[in-house]
Amino acid sequence: MSNIKEQLVAGIDIGGSHISVCMVDLELAALQHQYAVRAKVDPHGSAGEIIECWANAIEAGFAQVPVAEKYIGIAMPGPFDYEEGISYITGLHKFESLHGLNVKKMLADRLHIPVSHIKMVNDASAFLLGEVKGGAGKGYQNAAGITLGTGLGSAGFFNGVIQDGDCWCTPFKDARAEDYLCSRWFVQEYARVSGQSVEGVKDLIALYDKEEAVRALFNHFGQHLAEVLMMKYPPTLQEIVVIGGNIAKAWDYFMPAAMERFKQYNVAMNLQPAVLGENAAIAGAAFLWKL
Repeated sequence: MSNIKEQLVAGIDIGGSHISVCMVDLELAALQHQYAVRAKVDPHGSAGEIIECWANAIEAGFAQVPVAEKYIGIAMPGPFDYEEGISYITGLHKFESLHGLNVKKMLADRLHIPVSHIKMVNDASAFLLGEVKGGAGKGYQNAAGITLGTGLGSAGFFNGVIQDGDCWCTPFKDARAEDYLCSRWFVQEYARVSGQSVEGVKDLIALYDKEEAVRALFNHFGQHLAEVLMMKYPPTLQEIVVIGGNIAKAWDYFMPAAMERFKQYNVAMNLQPAVLGENAAIAGAAFLWKL
């Protein structure tokens, strides 16, 4: 465990338009939900405005809990130099003003704490670490995790070490894995086969019983998922693959096709849905202090 003096640390999940802060008890592996803070963030604000908004939320979290020293773990989307704390996010319609800046130092200065009291990690890695420490992956020494949503996130946890994944950019069919394993794929494919438009996967679930084309889409998605997992995370690599993200809520619609694909290739893979929801990244960020 990292040499820190506190049992309670702040776990933080930073999204494109929000920040969620919650105190996490490292000994009990439990979020202290009574000390949770959530705030909206303007992703198009100036660097100073964004840092100020984050800092205010973090201070509000700590204000409820008496700790001698403040330690913070932050789950942050990339591209980002997590060790140095420098943002390389650009062209993603968020946090443009932070590009090239040392976000970790700016935040530490604003909070009046040492830079060494802040750890940062990719949001997909934080998701998996949270699930390994207190969710679907608890008790496993080697695990992989993927998040299925607007994009494809991935991470590995092998022998106590968390690793960022690159599943999203893995060549697959005529493009990349992410192009076939995200909500955008569902929307585009449904428009192609039906000539109709939908907002996302939730809309398609409502049409599942009515339209054969929708059922076929979920089957194809499940097959794609199995093929990508067999390529990137063979069963000899890990004991469990934890799957999260908004598309995972449609588990029963695409997973049968994935399992059938595994069976065709005589592959046994332990796939489990994430159980912590949005709290996974918060817990995982905090547990950077217990690796």
